[in-house]
Amino acid sequence: MRIISLNANGIRAAVSKGLVTWWEASDSDILCIQESRLQDKDWLQAAFPAHWVECFPAEKKGYAGTAVVAKIPPNQVKMGMGHPSSDTEGRVMTLTYPGFVLVNAYFPSGASSPSRQLVKLDFLSAMTRHLQDLLKQHARVLLVGDINICHKDIDIHHPQRMRRKPGCTNVEREFLSALHEAGWRDAFRLFDPREGQYTWWSAMARSKPKNLGWRIDQFWLSPAMVRETKQCKHWTDQNFSDHCPIELTWENSMKFL
Repeated sequence: MRIISLNANGIRAAVSKGLVTWWEASDSDILCIQESRLQDKDWLQAAFPAHWVECFPAEKKGYAGTAVVAKIPPNQVKMGMGHPSSDTEGRVMTLTYPGFVLVNAYFPSGASSPSRQLVKLDFLSAMTRHLQDLLKQHARVLLVGDINICHKDIDIHHPQRMRRKPGCTNVEREFLSALHEAGWRDAFRLFDPREGQYTWWSAMARSKPKNLGWRIDQFWLSPAMVRETKQCKHWTDQNFSDHCPIELTWENSMKFL
């Protein structure tokens, strides 16, 4: 079972850069998109004509939003978390498949203003409740997407300088630490403990060639999924957006394909 996730920073632009051909050649089962900036599901279906697609647009045109492309449709799709401020921005899709639940999420960044940081903290509380509710019914839950949080100092360049910036504050990191304490695991860190492994680079000052990045795109595994996970990697050589695609492979014990 293989999933690829990408903050596309506009799905139309990513498709124009070859995303469809690359994803289909990757042999991935599911493609999760964040920051799709797309209102038109018909456009997405036309871009991926051989596959099942769904999108959750923001009410504001050209902003936020999530989308999923899959070889096999899920049994159920839920848009949002019953959390108005994030649901109007199309930030969370929950897909139920045989044997696991997939939460495709685009967390708010909080960087634009103090008020948006408060929105982000409220979102974290809502996401905690959402994941807890899912675990009451499903053992295998996968949280994937642009989490917009660097959990540890090794997940960002110049950590001392960035510590008080949104995405690196203690209160945000505590959300991920609480998941870890509950038995969830950051899939990438199961396989790669190195510093300097990032998924997003600012467009300013040639940050990617200098590898001045943030690791904010992540897979988080509920306890029942940890032992089944085989690989997690970053596709840093792909330039569909200012984020790189990330990929998770695991042994799905339930029949999917």
